[in-house]
Amino acid sequence: MPDTQQSCAGVEVVEATREEGRAMLDRAAREVLNISGDDFLARWDAGEYENSDDPALTRLAMLIPFAR
Repeated sequence: MPDTQQSCAGVEVVEATREEGRAMLDRAAREVLNISGDDFLARWDAGEYENSDDPALTRLAMLIPFAR
C-alpha cells in the first residue's frame, strides 16, 4: 500500500511502491520502445543507450529509480 504523507502546505504526497514503480517503467518502455521494463533496464545497464540524446529515453531513464 502506498505511503501517504501530509505536508505543511496541505498537499498530499503519495509514494509509489517498488512494484508500482516497476509497473510505471514497464508501461513506459512498452509505449516508447515496444520492450518490457526489464529488457529496458538490461539494455540500459549494458550501455546500449549511452550516446542517445532521444528525449523519450531520457524520460524512461528518469523512471529507473522508481523501479529499483
